[in-house]
Amino acid sequence: MKIQNIVYKGLDGIRLENDYISLVLLPKLGAKIASLIYKPQNFEVLAQPALNKYTLAEYGDSFEKYDTSGIDEMYPTIDECMYPYEGYDEKMPDHGELWSIPWRVEIFDDEIICRVQGIRFKYEFERRIKLDKNIIRLNYKVKNIGSSPLYGLWAFHGLVACDEESRILIDEDSIMNVHKSSIYGDVGNIHLFPETLDVNGKKVRVDRIGPKTLEKTEKFYVNGEVKKGEASLTLNRNRLLYKLLFPKDKIPYLGVWINEGGFKGEYNCALEPSNAFYDSVEIAKKYGKIKPLEVEEEQNWYIDIVLEELL
Repeated sequence: MKIQNIVYKGLDGIRLENDYISLVLLPKLGAKIASLIYKPQNFEVLAQPALNKYTLAEYGDSFEKYDTSGIDEMYPTIDECMYPYEGYDEKMPDHGELWSIPWRVEIFDDEIICRVQGIRFKYEFERRIKLDKNIIRLNYKVKNIGSSPLYGLWAFHGLVACDEESRILIDEDSIMNVHKSSIYGDVGNIHLFPETLDVNGKKVRVDRIGPKTLEKTEKFYVNGEVKKGEASLTLNRNRLLYKLLFPKDKIPYLGVWINEGGFKGEYNCALEPSNAFYDSVEIAKKYGKIKPLEVEEEQNWYIDIVLEELL
């Protein structure tokens, strides 16, 4: 195990590596995991910034103004909205509070501990990073330090370097479309997985990524709670399996974002486990799919990122 301070694409960073994985963290930019290289294949798993450099963000800014790459933590919302419960009369920033602000980062033995406090909302958020051979173990904790219950939506926002051979592997039968789509139609439409009929009645594969030239995006969620706390993508021309493991009792929802050149001309995909359904606290309240964090309550969960060779 090796940990060193580096400069990565213009910002101070920390590199954590073992024989299988090289991981780069940017403490001042939301503790973003900016790089994740699977060393046996010399393959960069994460989408990289289009301009090949990072710029520090301003709190409350639009997420799309900056790099849209790597792994960010979405909390306490993804989509901007007014907080819809008692206790706070505040706007929830685009993609939450945490991606745009500096975190406190400490190194203990072979673990990186990242901590931050909310700005408009009163909570403490912690993520611990540890490498275990070919597995990146992320352990999370959030604590309500305010005087009223906090309804916070968390999602794992990991943009990965997909290709036209990538396949989405989830043990599910149906998905719900959440963005207006030329393929899946209106928001709320339910489609079979992994194959369905598009708006014109043509068979389409839901589990595949199209080429960048399609110039479109898709966003859908598993319809209802996940059957299993596991979701995977094949990467590097089907040579590498990128697998997320998570506790389905605490993280029961899963979103999928596919960018086939339609957003900023970029090409990436994200598997987004979440504690609420879906995308904003406002929408989650409408569906009744979000739970409060009571005063002084603490919640813990994990994400394991497993990188496995495919034959």
